[in-house]
Amino acid sequence: MHHKIIGYFLIFIGLATLFFAFTGMYQTFVNRRPVVQVLQLKPIALNTQYGQVQVQSDVVNQILNLSLFALFMIFLVGLGSKVASIGNNLLKTERICETLQMLRKEDVLSDQDPIKKL
Repeated sequence: MHHKIIGYFLIFIGLATLFFAFTGMYQTFVNRRPVVQVLQLKPIALNTQYGQVQVQSDVVNQILNLSLFALFMIFLVGLGSKVASIGNNLLKTERICETLQMLRKEDVLSDQDPIKKL
């Protein structure tokens, strides 16, 4: 019985993690919520044959931070799906055990009554 409770709990936690990751990605990529600034680079100056070129750091920072955020959310999606899968397997195993116990009880009852065998 306690395997069922743990299984349902794990499925709930896995689905909540998936929901959190998907809503976080959606809100970030439609510009409703800003990305957390983990990396902040200084402006980059590149020397080319045409002279020195300045690369704006805010564009590079935004791309790097979005990439890190996407990788973290992909990790959370994988984690949530694995946790939900473990919960599903616990419930599946519990159902199989209950079915086997029920079939065993039916076999014991049918062994006691010889008329049912005929």
